[in-house]
Amino acid sequence: MLLSASCSKLTYSHADPGKFEGSLEIRWVKPDRFLYVPNQENPLRFTTSDRRVIVPRKMYTDGGSIPRLFWGIPGYSPWGYAPAYIIHDWLFEAHHCDVPEYRDISFDRSADILAEGIKTLMETDVAPKDETTLWTIYEAVKSPIAKSVWDMPESCSLPKETRELLQPRGELLFTISIENLPKR
Repeated sequence: MLLSASCSKLTYSHADPGKFEGSLEIRWVKPDRFLYVPNQENPLRFTTSDRRVIVPRKMYTDGGSIPRLFWGIPGYSPWGYAPAYIIHDWLFEAHHCDVPEYRDISFDRSADILAEGIKTLMETDVAPKDETTLWTIYEAVKSPIAKSVWDMPESCSLPKETRELLQPRGELLFTISIENLPKR
């Protein structure tokens, strides 16, 4: 337990916060399958600590890939850190689909960016500061299981630009304007 506490403090202190901007829009497709749709006027953006701007494109998501067993534990909802999870999901999709402007982001850097995103939400008082939660999520996204998902060949699943996806059947579930997020 003592080791866990010291590791969580180390992870938290090494994750530099970035900056979220824009709106996050999620549409329901089917149970546990959602579509992230960039807002036309003000898309979700995350500027990392090294000033890289990440702007996700339309993609399927499940929020955070948190095992259902943990959903009831504070901090482990698949939507608790939604902006950070969407950025991380996008980095996986960009890798799988070989999106040129994201080719230089490694598996390890994708985990670091998720940690930066979660810390940003914590430091801006949108989410409770919890070093242990950040550490456990960070370790999970760096795990061999996550690495095997990163390394899956031919796993690009970006939505095709069809009429159905331009006007998805699913209802708009929520829009989060990052600039107007309430403080805890």
